[in-house]
Amino acid sequence: MLASTGAVWSKRAPMNIKKTGRTLHPRELQQIGLLMGLVCFPHLLMQPIWLAAVLTICLIIFCSLTPLIRSKIPAWLSIFLAVISLGVVFKAHETLIGREGGVAILVALSIIKLYETRTLRDAHSMFLLALFTTGVGFLQGQAPWQAAIALLAVFAIFSIALKLENPNLSLGISSKKSIRLIAEAIPIALILFVLFPRLPAPLWSTPSEKIGLSGLSGEQMSPGSLSQLIQDDSIAFRAEFKSLTPSQDQLYWRGPVFDVFDGERWLPAKNSYGAVPSIIAQGPKVDYQITLEPHQQNWLLALDLPTTTPSDAIVGQQLQLLRSTPITQRLRYQATSTLSWQTQGDIGVAAALQLPANLNPKTRALAATWLNLPPAERVQAGLDWLKSNGFSYTLSPPLLRQRDRIDEFLFASKQGYCEHFSSSFAFLMRAANVPARVVTGYQGGLLNPSSNYYIIRQADAHAWIEVWLAGQGWQRVDPTFVISPTRIERGLGTSFQGAGLPMMLRSDHFWLKTLRLKLDVFVNNWNQWVIGYDDKRQLDLLKQLGIDEFLSLRFFLWLAGGIALSLGGFALWLLLSNRPPPVDLASLLYQRFCTKMSKYQLHKAPSETVLQFALRCQLQCPAQSTAIMEITLLYQEARYAQNTEALQQLKQAIARFP
Repeated sequence: MLASTGAVWSKRAPMNIKKTGRTLHPRELQQIGLLMGLVCFPHLLMQPIWLAAVLTICLIIFCSLTPLIRSKIPAWLSIFLAVISLGVVFKAHETLIGREGGVAILVALSIIKLYETRTLRDAHSMFLLALFTTGVGFLQGQAPWQAAIALLAVFAIFSIALKLENPNLSLGISSKKSIRLIAEAIPIALILFVLFPRLPAPLWSTPSEKIGLSGLSGEQMSPGSLSQLIQDDSIAFRAEFKSLTPSQDQLYWRGPVFDVFDGERWLPAKNSYGAVPSIIAQGPKVDYQITLEPHQQNWLLALDLPTTTPSDAIVGQQLQLLRSTPITQRLRYQATSTLSWQTQGDIGVAAALQLPANLNPKTRALAATWLNLPPAERVQAGLDWLKSNGFSYTLSPPLLRQRDRIDEFLFASKQGYCEHFSSSFAFLMRAANVPARVVTGYQGGLLNPSSNYYIIRQADAHAWIEVWLAGQGWQRVDPTFVISPTRIERGLGTSFQGAGLPMMLRSDHFWLKTLRLKLDVFVNNWNQWVIGYDDKRQLDLLKQLGIDEFLSLRFFLWLAGGIALSLGGFALWLLLSNRPPPVDLASLLYQRFCTKMSKYQLHKAPSETVLQFALRCQLQCPAQSTAIMEITLLYQEARYAQNTEALQQLKQAIARFP
């Protein structure tokens, strides 16, 4: 096999060297194949499993081809495979453009390009394609692990490119040169990252795509819509309090509000904009900062109840934070909330009393028994009824199949999750002529003690209700708290033990949870200081440096000074690393001896050892034979044995030498 490999390679080499440059060795082609595997790896993770498997098989086949088979691959095969890849990618993504389809077709064509790679010029094209594919990876995400893989890919590209340009270099030497190239570029890259002007919006973007909603939905709420998130360990947002930190049972993170009930689902109001009830804070105000993960919807989360909002958001009629555009990228904002409040105005009260006709007669009859009570007492009567009628809080409640689903839950199954209790209790209050609506969001959170911020996951999704009371306005009521107080006071993990919860919400695996929390500190800092370094944060930094605008002289001085300092530091490092080693005292003394011997027309050759030189000098100067050998032996003792006494004797012997 090795003989045939060499024969095929050597047979093809002369012809290709004349036309397109040096023919690549089979081992070099395998290295390029492995390189493309590393470059395409993060992209393959984002593809459907079957498409990723097909492309991976194509890579494995290329790396396994023998030179004889590779030499017989016809030119039309690459074109045929490219056409096939277009159809395969279109079947997977239903498009060939945009982020998903465009990246997939780029990866597929990059792998197919390997099959027509023969010469060093082809390898140059593959290296450029690999660099471009690496950069495109940041369209999929900018997490630390993606940046690390991109850096590793750039290192591999440089190493293999240097190795192919000079086959005599070992892979170790080319790797060291690659590290040096990257190290030289990092300081300038950091300076440009910090100082180069950032735009509030990109100059270009990929065509808009329909991206699936993630996490909590603002479109509807029905039994089962929140409990299905219990297995979702992904982070919804992070929150950091500036001074006052509320207790666990006060951490109600307000999200979508639902006013309309059609008998099965709760839907949002048709109009969320317009006049807003006044909010009067009656308790302590809490300042905090939220880093919200993208969820492709236009609502923000805030601690119940927000009083100060971000500049690009408003408070809607249902007292939820809204933006004009969906949250498509990680968003960092600050807000202020009050933990106790009163609202003024009856906006939304009429809609909060409407119920579909001829549904749930048992619930209506129960509510009718409380109509003679004041509204606040009706609410308390409903909570007392839930508490005393054997309801249980569970992740796997039975399906509600009857037409009167509220009746079925309240009087038959009596097992449910938070959306069951909130939905049923809101209906019950409306039937008792108490305005009520459903509020969804998140409850609680996990404190990361390593950096003192809260992590709120999708599994923390929760639903409660609001009732409107004269003189108080909209007030929060959580029927889940009546059924399972530990869920609100100590978190979800205390209410459900076992495999039904994500690891970070369970009470076991303490060491692994601690490790993940410490890792999340790094991820959070990365999100805030790298990904979150936008035009606003850049302007804040520049103001601290005394720079008011980008076109000022001070800005150009900082930019030019930073680049000059970086280049100057690199030049200084080159000078220091390439300077000759310092000459020791013994060598300086020996140089005096050589200078004296030059008077006798005797010069030490660079390739000559001191002992060889001494023997030659003894032949030419027999009268100084003893002194010459004494100086030589003392020099060896002083330099290589580091003998200080011999160094002094050497100095004296050379001084005596004529």
